Formats: sequence, structure tokens, C-alpha cells
Amino acid sequence: MTAHEGFHLSAALNGAGSHPAAPARPFTPEAYASLARAAEAGLLDFITVEDGPGRLDSALLLALAATVTDRIGLVPLGPTTGDPEAWATRIATLDHLSAGRAGVRPRAATSTLEQARLVALFGTPEGDRQVAELFARADEFLGAATGAWGTAVRPVQGRPPLAVLAHATVPYRLAAAHADVVFVTPRDTAGLVAIRKEVETLREEAGRPVGALRVFADLNVVLDVGQEAAEARGARLDEAAGAPFVSDAAVFTGTPESLADLLEEWFREGGADGFRLRPAVLPDDLDAIAEDLVPVLQRRGLFRTRYTARTLRGHLGLAGVRRPVSPPATEGTSS
Repeated sequence: MTAHEGFHLSAALNGAGSHPAAPARPFTPEAYASLARAAEAGLLDFITVEDGPGRLDSALLLALAATVTDRIGLVPLGPTTGDPEAWATRIATLDHLSAGRAGVRPRAATSTLEQARLVALFGTPEGDRQVAELFARADEFLGAATGAWGTAVRPVQGRPPLAVLAHATVPYRLAAAHADVVFVTPRDTAGLVAIRKEVETLREEAGRPVGALRVFADLNVVLDVGQEAAEARGARLDEAAGAPFVSDAAVFTGTPESLADLLEEWFREGGADGFRLRPAVLPDDLDAIAEDLVPVLQRRGLFRTRYTARTLRGHLGLAGVRRPVSPPATEGTSS
């Protein structure tokens, strides 16, 4: 863990928010930079931003955010497709621009549409076959891409943290082999315990040491000052969407205090190292996380009261990676 005794905390900043009825707003690069500053004011470990239809490039958005923040980690989406060295260079560039605060969320699917199609096939023989093939290619890609960080391109951190979203054994195995953070989607404490056990078994099989992989539970959040107000707000959003909010991750609707209760339970009893909260509506729920939830966690001794590191690896308490040292240039060698 980091210097504090509690857990890690991050936020997913995707589109206008995770709820389908989140009001559509013209989220400019400057707007995302403002969201990054708000998350940093709440001392979050990192934020994630994803690409998708109608969305701006996540790495470029976070490159701008790097210029207006000092400590928070910045994690764009990185589909495992194309040239692995170009992929590695994109993330290494962000790592330099942010002075060592970059990470990346590899996605095995090459597009949002492909991801949705595969999810629809989960549990079928054809779906299992396609998923296995897809993740086998992703495994090979990540081996080549991370290898490039030690040869062709050299990030400030040596190896920017990889964060993998996983829902089942095949992606758990990819995370166990390559990732520093795995985002999982339990529905309750018992589910989290089972997921943690499986992930740790796969990590051990991959030959990685204890503590090499942080387990973060994903959770959609609809927050308000009182339980009735939060439920009414959630109901209005569901009515606007035309259906109850259903997601790959659990949906929490309530107060910052009751959310703190749940996070503490999942930390102490479920074995979570941290959490990635998905604000239902931006910036509203992000502001509630930074301004209302974080102070509750701090009072309970569950979250940091200041940043104690300057890199994302440092925030996550990950062992440092030594950057390769270039041999000195000899006379007559071109630069």
C-alpha cells in the first residue's frame, strides 16, 4: 500500500458520465482538464478516460490535463492493436509530459462495437472461442509493447502501470500476467472475495510476486446529501433513460457516508486494494466524490490526507523500475 493505512481511489471520466441519461454536454479538452483538477483536489490516485464513438482521443486529452495538474495519475485507453512500438511510444510520451504520472488501460477489443459484440456472446461456445483468441493476441501484443519500453522508447517511470478491466477468468489471466492494476466488477462482498482469490491464484501461476497486482473494484455511483434525495435523483435519471440503470459494474445510489461504509467493507472484508468509481453524471458526482466522500474516508483513516509521491507507480506503492541507461556516445557517432 501507499504511506497511508487505507486504500487507493480513482475515477473513470467517460463521456458525460456512466449513466445513459447523463445530460449530454460539449465536453471540450478544457472541460476534461477541469475534471482532472477536481480529481486531483480530492487526492485521487488517478483518473481514467476512454475513447469511443463521438469522443476525443483519451491520450491527447490527458496530455492537456498533464499541463494543469501536478500529482494525479493519468490513464488513457490503449486498444491492443496496430504497432506495439507505436502504442508504447504514445504512452511513453504521456509519461514524459506528465513527469511520470502516466498509465494505460489496455483493451483487448479493437473497438467499442467489437467489445459489445463479444459481451453478447459470453457463455456461448463461439463466444468463448473468440474471447480466447482475442486475449491470446492481446497477451502477445502487451509483451511486445512493454518490451519496447526497455529498448526503443523509455518512459520516465520505466514501466507505466497497466490497468486491465476484467470480468471473467480469461481477462483475469491477462491481468495476472501483465497488469499492475485489475479493475473487477463484484456485486457484493462475497463476490469480491471470490474474484480476489481467483486473481491471486492466476498471478501466482504467472510467476509474479505477492503484491505485484492491485485489485480495484469498479462501482457506478449516484450521490446526494440524503438517501431519499439520492434515490429520487437516481429515479429521475432512470426515467430519462427509459429503463433502470444496468451496468457491468454494480450501481450504488446513496450518500457519501453510506458509500464510505460500503468501500470500507469491501476493503476490510472483501480484500480490495482500491476502487475505481464511475460518476453517474459529470461533473456532479465527481465533485461529490472529491468534496464529500474523500473527507469522510480521511476521518476514518482510510484515505490519504496529502500526496506523498510524484509518480503513478509511487501513488500505487509499486516497486520502482530502473530505466535502461544508454551507453555513452563515442566520437563520430551520430545522435
